[in-house]
Amino acid sequence: MDLEKLNKSQIVLLTMLVSFVTSIATGIVTVSLIEEAPADVTRVVQRVVERTVEQVAPESQQATVVTTERTIIVRETDLIAAAIANNTAKVVRVLDPEGAFVAFGFIVGDGTLVAVDASALAEDGIYTLDTGAEETTPVSVRAAAGARGVALLAAPEDARIGESVTFSDVSVSLGQAVVAFVEGGGIAQGIVTDIAEGGIIGTNIDPTNIAPGAPLINIDGDVVGISTGVSRETDTAAFIPARAVRAQLAALIEGDTETESGAQAATSTQESAQETTGDTSQ
Repeated sequence: MDLEKLNKSQIVLLTMLVSFVTSIATGIVTVSLIEEAPADVTRVVQRVVERTVEQVAPESQQATVVTTERTIIVRETDLIAAAIANNTAKVVRVLDPEGAFVAFGFIVGDGTLVAVDASALAEDGIYTLDTGAEETTPVSVRAAAGARGVALLAAPEDARIGESVTFSDVSVSLGQAVVAFVEGGGIAQGIVTDIAEGGIIGTNIDPTNIAPGAPLINIDGDVVGISTGVSRETDTAAFIPARAVRAQLAALIEGDTETESGAQAATSTQESAQETTGDTSQ
């Protein structure tokens, strides 16, 4: 066969054939050499590998320190949403006998009392609480209004209404983000724009969205103020500070307790006197 007379296709086929034969021959030679290798050489290699793993692997594992860093972005909107969710069950709606909205109230004390704007209550009024349950809860006015315009409502037989709100121990600052509940079930967001005499908190919240007794909440979920008749005399978008409200509520609760204790003592004294009079007459 004359190689010079081959065309391109034949040359390619010939090259492929030579490569195939060469690869097969190389594989046969390699396998033969491995089979002829002494057994001691293989054992030595295996022992070296095993000892290397035993000595090096533990040290490398102990010395390896993996540090994972992750950046967490906390958005103000997420904090506000969490604050609202934390207070939804603690803020109730005060209704009149016809079921009309009167004011907002929030649970205080041991969970059996509700603080409300005193100016929204009528004298000898009858009210119920909408706590989100299927039925409303009847309440009575347990303590009269204080200097800050706050009154207390109590459920019958000291039934626990729910969990008490948390009052903020930190004074608000100008520009601080705050949220107030709206009568229709929504919220109104704003910032603190003024701190007037007596600590009254001014905001830029639309006054038409502020209902009587609406609590003012910061992004931490703490109550920082309440809308009362006293605060609205200063500004329709103003709130009584939480510290003053908490002090007023403590005074009302303590005063109410003392009144009940005095009434019970007077009743006991009267009963004892009647018993004594009856014994004498006999």
